[in-house]
Amino acid sequence: MNINKLKQILRQKNIQLALLFNINNDYDKNMYYFSEYKGLGCLVVPGKKQAFLIVPEMEYERAKKTSKIKIYKWKKGKRLFETLNEILKKNKIKPEIIGISYENFTLSANKSLKKHIKKIKTKDISNDFLELRKIKTRNEINIMKKSCRIADNILKKCLNSFHKFKTEKDVEIFLHSETIKQGCELAFPTIVASGSSGSMAHYEPGNINLKKGFCVIDFGVKYQGYHSDITRTIYIGAPSKEEKETYNLLLNVQENIIKNIRVNKKCMSSYEETLSLLGKYSDKFTHGLGHGIGLQIHELPNLTAKSENIFKNNMIFTVEPGVYFENKYGIRIEDDILIKDKKIEILTKTKKKLIVIKR
Repeated sequence: MNINKLKQILRQKNIQLALLFNINNDYDKNMYYFSEYKGLGCLVVPGKKQAFLIVPEMEYERAKKTSKIKIYKWKKGKRLFETLNEILKKNKIKPEIIGISYENFTLSANKSLKKHIKKIKTKDISNDFLELRKIKTRNEINIMKKSCRIADNILKKCLNSFHKFKTEKDVEIFLHSETIKQGCELAFPTIVASGSSGSMAHYEPGNINLKKGFCVIDFGVKYQGYHSDITRTIYIGAPSKEEKETYNLLLNVQENIIKNIRVNKKCMSSYEETLSLLGKYSDKFTHGLGHGIGLQIHELPNLTAKSENIFKNNMIFTVEPGVYFENKYGIRIEDDILIKDKKIEILTKTKKKLIVIKR
């Protein structure tokens, strides 16, 4: 169980407990990871005792249905950390150092914590959370496979219907609508970048007519909290010989990079190989090769030039080389990749042979 791995880290670092909490509508991903609870309250993980949740009375029933962890009620009229202090005293837990994620811990929260729990220090353990989450459990892998299947089916439907769309916004709305129909959310703002707009890696689709030329579609869904991320580049009109050659070069690069991934290989090595395989177009590759995905759209490992990460079993990450020609066009091809039993599995299945939409 991952919560036991967290306890082991706490003991190794001489941290008496980890504190994760939600005080607004955007749930803390680490708290959900360890407890399967998305509501208001906090998760307390002592290094040597049983973990527990503190939730408002209005969330108590929900917490009982979603989490297997012991639950205490956060009573009306009391501050969250005031209640936490009472429970710690009751359980004879006397922390000197509390591990938190500085990314999610505001100054006001820190002030309130130290007001109610005296003589404590806090230590940032956000990297430890990320390290634990980069290796996926069997259940996480199954959920992410489903997330990828849903994204694939929606994108295939979109590509089959592409002749009906007039604007970039039409494509975005279709993808969003189909995502909602599947009971999912968008994993991130969809990119639909046609013609010269494709030279911008992070482009926002506008209510403008689809331009002739390459069209980059970067899309994903969030299913049961887990993200998928897929990019396909199609062509509107009639591609030139040079354009087809450039597309096929990038496709061959992406496929070879995926084929050459191995357990214990450095992620930066795959990035360096990409530059080498792109040859004269290496300076047109302007971003990282990929990133881990899971409860967040960007997690570990990082597939970048300076990454210290190493490929391991049960990691899921993207491989997304691209080339961008300023004010002309861009091409990007992205898949979600799983390493399991030292083998590579491509989770996103939408075909990559260049699709040409005649207009």
